[in-house]
Amino acid sequence: MNTTVASSNNSFTATLQDLIEYPSSGILRKVLLKDNNSQYSLFCLAAGTEIDEHTSTRNAVVTVVEGTGNLNLEGKDIALAPGVFVFMPANAPHAVQARENLAFVLTLSEHPQPKKEISQQTIDIVKSTAPILKQQGKKITTRMYEIMFDKYPEVKAQFDMSAQANGNQPAKLATAVYSYAVHIDDKEALKAMVDKIARRHVKTHVLPEQYPIVGECLLQAMQDVLRDAATEEVMTAWSEAYQALAEVFINREQQIYQTASN
Repeated sequence: MNTTVASSNNSFTATLQDLIEYPSSGILRKVLLKDNNSQYSLFCLAAGTEIDEHTSTRNAVVTVVEGTGNLNLEGKDIALAPGVFVFMPANAPHAVQARENLAFVLTLSEHPQPKKEISQQTIDIVKSTAPILKQQGKKITTRMYEIMFDKYPEVKAQFDMSAQANGNQPAKLATAVYSYAVHIDDKEALKAMVDKIARRHVKTHVLPEQYPIVGECLLQAMQDVLRDAATEEVMTAWSEAYQALAEVFINREQQIYQTASN
């Protein structure tokens, strides 16, 4: 569950303990403040909750407010307790475990500069997968959601589960993935699709650090469904292509958030 507490164009003061609310299970996230440069979120984890290993494209700082737990950062265990401050560089693998109810503030730095353009080889490979994605796309996206909801159940709150049950959401995502494969080298053709999806993401409070989760599950689903067709070359190309698309969405969503706060 996600909520937004304050607007970035106003001063904001709060006593963090007053904002802490623990769910019966899983995670409750409150976005305290965000703008184009940074984001401050209060995470409240119920005792026993685990966040599987993942990465973020941005530098991050964890400041523990109350409770105890463990942060595994790049293979090293760090005991979490009130007052502990941890800096995590961008792309550093990390995982969290709450031993008891655990609350911490996560600060994300400004977004990194866009990476270099997608290579022509990647464009050619991704385009070559368009026909099979047209045929198998919904099977892939259905499998992707299965993997994601199993590994990261805390994200379920951001989805319309009825749209999952009737197949509408997997079908929409399959269409978007196919469209990206066809138009990967035509930003103008993708503009309307990106804007529509980005606005939906803003409405449901999708966060930048969730994109690696989606990418991980999408690529795994491609391998599961396409099997022999998911060659190392194809998966490498789609990994590069997904990262580029994630940056486009993150940047567009930040623009929408900024416009709404002005």
